[in-house]
Amino acid sequence: MRHAGVALFVLLLAGCAESHGASVSDSAAGEAMLLRIRNAALDESLRVVRTMTERQNIEKDLLVREVHSFDYFMEQLQQEFQKIRLLQRQAGTLDPRADPLSSVESERADILRAARAARVRLSRLEAAAERQGRQLSALRDSVRASADSALTSGSERDSNRVALASVRVLVADLRMRLDDLQHQVDSLTEYSRVLHDENERLTAVIAASAVRDSTVYYAVGTRRQLLDWHLARETGGVPVTGWGRVLQPADIRDSTHFTLTHMRSRLIKLDEGREYQLLSPQSTSALETHVTAEGIFRGSLHIRDPDAFWKGSKWLVILQR
Repeated sequence: MRHAGVALFVLLLAGCAESHGASVSDSAAGEAMLLRIRNAALDESLRVVRTMTERQNIEKDLLVREVHSFDYFMEQLQQEFQKIRLLQRQAGTLDPRADPLSSVESERADILRAARAARVRLSRLEAAAERQGRQLSALRDSVRASADSALTSGSERDSNRVALASVRVLVADLRMRLDDLQHQVDSLTEYSRVLHDENERLTAVIAASAVRDSTVYYAVGTRRQLLDWHLARETGGVPVTGWGRVLQPADIRDSTHFTLTHMRSRLIKLDEGREYQLLSPQSTSALETHVTAEGIFRGSLHIRDPDAFWKGSKWLVILQR
């Protein structure tokens, strides 16, 4: 019973070690999963910031192109104004008294047509300039809004950088904790293996002890056989003639002539037509077979209480009469 208790205690220790190792592994896996989720959220935030920055760069390029186009239109407008002023100066320098009337009218008509064409072009340029101005104003508003958004995005980017730094610190801390947990798991695994080996050893010892403790022996022989086998010795009687000597069990030192059986076996099969006598100190009160005060009985030996019967000795010596 003591060996069985030790084995049960070792099994409980091994189970506790394995369950503790499993709980440590589950905790480490949960923390690693939370870290992956936070890293995924941070990557999404950085992607949004990159997209907004690219859109702002595109809007700035469009604004620069519109400014160059407006400068080109203003340059054309100035050229048209210069042409109009030149035509006006030419019209003012005509002298009707020096030139023939026809030539004066013809030249004045050409100047007026050129002036009207210049005014038409000027009107078109003014309309185009007005449209460009409206577009430039809208683009300025868009750039201003983009600048505000970029400022906000910059603040968010700074906060994201701070968050990323804290996440990196957290990752380093978690890695250290995971290494420590892995070391604990390895230690617990090794301890569990040692406990398992010890449990196997104790189980083998207990099994061997149980087999040894539950094995009993019996030997059946004639008077001469028991004496020759040194399983019995003669005592008493007349010294010279040897008459009246009785057999007593000897000290058992060899199991060669014994038959092995289990202690729980309730029957020792013998010849039903013969008489036998118990020489060893087993308890006859634990038998179902009738046994006389001298230990004599007939036929097979039926055991009612094996524990009580084998309590005196596990070596049973039976004399065949």
